[in-house]
Amino acid sequence: MNEGAKTGIFWVVAIALLAVAMFVSMPQQTVDEAQSLIGNPLFPAFTDPLAASSLRVTTFNDEQGEVSRFEVAKDETSGVWALPSRNGYPADAAEQMQKAANALVGLKVLDIQTENAEDHAKLGVVEPKPESLEIGDEGVGRLVMIRGEKNQSLASLIVGNKVAEEGNKRYVRVPNENPVYVVTLDDTVFSSRFEDWIEKDLLQLSSIEIGAIGIQSYNAAIEQTGAVSLNRSYDAQLNVDGANNWELKSLNVYDDQQQPQPRVLAEGEKLSTSRLNALKNSLDELKIADVAAKPKGMSQNLKADKDLVSDNDAVRSLATRGFFPISGGDIISANGEMNVTLNDGVQYILRFGNVQGLSDEKPAEGDDPEKPATTGANRYLLITAQVDETNFPPPALKAIPTTIEELDAMDRAAAEGTEPPMTEPAPPAAETPAEDMPAEDKPAETPAEDKPAETPAEDKPAETPADDKPADTPVETPAPADAPAAEPAATEDAAPAADDAAPTDDAAPADAPAEPASDDNCGDDPADAEATSEEPQSPEPATETPAEPATTAEPAAETEPAAEPAQEPAPAPAATEPAVTPAPAADDAAPAAPAMPEETAEEKQERLEAAQEQITKENQRLLDQRKEKVEAARRRVRELNSRFAEWYYVIPESTYRNLQISLEDLIEEAPPAADAANPLEGNPAAAPSFNIPGLN
Repeated sequence: MNEGAKTGIFWVVAIALLAVAMFVSMPQQTVDEAQSLIGNPLFPAFTDPLAASSLRVTTFNDEQGEVSRFEVAKDETSGVWALPSRNGYPADAAEQMQKAANALVGLKVLDIQTENAEDHAKLGVVEPKPESLEIGDEGVGRLVMIRGEKNQSLASLIVGNKVAEEGNKRYVRVPNENPVYVVTLDDTVFSSRFEDWIEKDLLQLSSIEIGAIGIQSYNAAIEQTGAVSLNRSYDAQLNVDGANNWELKSLNVYDDQQQPQPRVLAEGEKLSTSRLNALKNSLDELKIADVAAKPKGMSQNLKADKDLVSDNDAVRSLATRGFFPISGGDIISANGEMNVTLNDGVQYILRFGNVQGLSDEKPAEGDDPEKPATTGANRYLLITAQVDETNFPPPALKAIPTTIEELDAMDRAAAEGTEPPMTEPAPPAAETPAEDMPAEDKPAETPAEDKPAETPAEDKPAETPADDKPADTPVETPAPADAPAAEPAATEDAAPAADDAAPTDDAAPADAPAEPASDDNCGDDPADAEATSEEPQSPEPATETPAEPATTAEPAAETEPAAEPAQEPAPAPAATEPAVTPAPAADDAAPAAPAMPEETAEEKQERLEAAQEQITKENQRLLDQRKEKVEAARRRVRELNSRFAEWYYVIPESTYRNLQISLEDLIEEAPPAADAANPLEGNPAAAPSFNIPGLN
């Protein structure tokens, strides 16, 4: 054997020994490192769950041989969470992400199950790599990756099978490492279901906020010629309050020629409140199963602009989902529309499209096989929002007076409860004298002295006694000789006496000082009235004469209240004079404004300007209130449309059925009354009740 051969054999043996040494030493080193992890965190450097800014879950569908990735990430600039695997759809992920991160922070190793790669498939921890997997491969686990800022890896873990009968214990493996660990882990926080990471309340409304619902029931489809055929069924507008009281505002049913025919509820028909209440609840609980990006060129209010209509790909995208752009910028839906108006003026418009299947969706980074809602018969839905201006009618503004006469007329109208409509101007000053109470402005022109003189001078007092009282006066006037003495006093103050004698209760003070009344020693008005009625039969005629002028003067001004001064002159002339003097003041109490004539022109102008300023402020307050409500509704609409603008939504078929209501379901026949002819028979509760006096 030559030296060359010996040298070759020597190197072969050396290499073999080195390989054996390395093979023996490396597993022993791995075992030592793995054994040191038992009882310690699997990711010791990952201690802050808030440092996590993205989560990716990769799964494998063995039946289709496809790898799917679901990802949620936070924008480093805005801090907003989104779903990159769903074209950046907004995510409600802050709380869910913290739970996922906490599941790996401090995750302790309980045991080491194996270190052999051959056992990975049996324990379900094979890494889901698309390039190495085929249809039917088993034992593939779920790869969970959590990263921080600048895409820094914080934790990566392949979640495998459950440990038999060990609760939440699972087999896990770190990618590119052989050891399989046993840990306690709730893997539900690593959900890759789309609906688990989004805002579940899509419309963000409450059923008690709904004030009106409009239904446009129709079907649309594309014909072979490319035209859109439209088959309308009915249009209905309904109002509802918080107590679920429904009102049919309008209903049009389309005939065979597609002409609308007004329809009203016939006798024995009523709205199906149970079906409508179910509709309201479905709107409150509306949830989506998936989303897809809409074509660009569609505005937030779902109007098809010129560029969109001319874009064949965009039109095809809409048409395949059941939405057809037509001339004028409108979009017709395959299965009708519905508008839902809230009490704050925000109105949602829902358009229902075609059936959706999994093949229609092509996410950027793969699809999620765990979302069962998208694999069945679902419906596409387009949503937009707008402001219903009819919810904000212009407020009724109060007219601003331009003259003091207009202001006084407005004040009188308000006091009498006959104030004109607020949107109309105040009544002109020329109409003021026609009012019942013009004395507020006229006392200065008509002196108080002339007022009493004018009252008896009128002929009306002579006509008014023809009612009931003159029949009594002739019987009492031919009385004693004292009457002429009392007549001058009565004629001098005929107006006050006539005005004051109207109330019968006031006759008592005139008879109270008489001797027969003093014996009774009672001051009640009814008793005194009886005494006066009996006095014509008593032997004392003197007491009758004062009452006679009062009765004759009563018709003079029956409407004036004070009666005491008219009857006091009879017992004593001295008492008559002081009682007569306040009578004109009582007669003129209706104007109640001796101070008003003293108001100067400057004071009137100041009062007018103050009223103008007050009314202007009140009108402005009403306008500002309306403006604030409209602006609040517009802000809310902008927020909603910013969410709705870019997406087709996919709703489960069961939800779609709850939102569809046929004309037969809308109107139902009222159940027949038990006994329409005799409502009391067989229905005691309907019997009317009567209150019989004395039987309570």
